[in-house]
Amino acid sequence: MSAAEVFSLFSRWLHIMAAATAVGGTIFALCVALPAAAELPADAREAFHAAARRRWSKIVMAAITLLLLTGLFNYFVIKTNYKLLLPRWYEPAFGIKVLLALAVFAIASLLAGRTPLAQRLRTKSSLWLSTNLLLVALIIAISGLLRTTHPPTGPAPNAEPAKTAAGEKI
Repeated sequence: MSAAEVFSLFSRWLHIMAAATAVGGTIFALCVALPAAAELPADAREAFHAAARRRWSKIVMAAITLLLLTGLFNYFVIKTNYKLLLPRWYEPAFGIKVLLALAVFAIASLLAGRTPLAQRLRTKSSLWLSTNLLLVALIIAISGLLRTTHPPTGPAPNAEPAKTAAGEKI
């Protein structure tokens, strides 16, 4: 395995780890942290949310940064390796995936943010966390489709015919 292939594999791993961290945190917040915090007195609930938001915001920003960097790198590796062999719908599907991801990033950033808009969104945290999970499910579906797309089989255009050991064309 070449150094470029190892780096490409490492980039894919980082991409998946960043996504798993962000999605896992979202599921935890929606299914565990919010319901548990709802049982606390108002002042303790606010203190919990503030402390959790401070910690979670750093993870959200790191995950978004890694997802953007590794996602772009992985896209260019695929485009470079397959050149014109990808189906016509690949780039539009990738574009939809990117737009959905940007929406997820915006919602996650706002929920972790300190602005007045972020505070308003957090009054309906369950709605926005659920929305993000739905968007993530769509992203995963598109990602699976893109990942299983293989270039057409057979020789590349203008390729030399294969030859046997004796030099005969196959």
